Amino acid sequence: MTTALHASAAPSTSADHGTPTPVRPVKGASLLATCLVLGTVIAGGVVLRFEPGQNAVDSWGFSVFPAVAHSAILRALTDLGLAPVTAAVSLLAGGSIWSSDRRRALACLAGPGLAVGLAEVAKILVGRRFEHALCWPSGTAAVVTAVVTVLVLVTRGKGRAAIVVIGSAVVALETIALVALRWHYLSDALGGVVLGVGSVLFVDALFHRVRRPAHRRRLARSGLGP
Repeated sequence: MTTALHASAAPSTSADHGTPTPVRPVKGASLLATCLVLGTVIAGGVVLRFEPGQNAVDSWGFSVFPAVAHSAILRALTDLGLAPVTAAVSLLAGGSIWSSDRRRALACLAGPGLAVGLAEVAKILVGRRFEHALCWPSGTAAVVTAVVTVLVLVTRGKGRAAIVVIGSAVVALETIALVALRWHYLSDALGGVVLGVGSVLFVDALFHRVRRPAHRRRLARSGLGP
């Protein structure tokens, strides 16, 4: 009886070696898919480098979202892109999964920062201007979308679907605010949205890809690997 109780309480083991069954590592985003997403940003930048003027997408945006000179609500939406706000949310998100997936936790911190950095570099390289200011892609849209992407990555189970819906609504409202306040063309905001998603997923995919060879080496040394 005692032996049976001890056997049932023991951790799962390999039938051949009597050693613990390895835990499967958490998978990151697809590196190829994220490269394709960022590739669309590069392609858009190349087009706008040679055709920087207002295009059909921008004209449609201005017609659908009339100019609003003063709106406390719209300005509050743009405040979501301020550094203290995005940094605080990213830190909380990363801290929530630090013990279970440190690679993703680090991606939560690095992803939004990468989005902002790439947006600023792209503005200089593309050279598109709106009201005499470099505008493509929108850094505000990029960082807000990046933080929403971070929240989606760290949320699990049924809560993730809710975060996707709420986050998508926030990004859509942010886009409307940037156009209605006449801070950006619509294509600027859309470029920022794509950049924000791609930056976070790229870092997450890269960090998890780097993790796997080391994990396999540890398994091989313990006799659990192939």
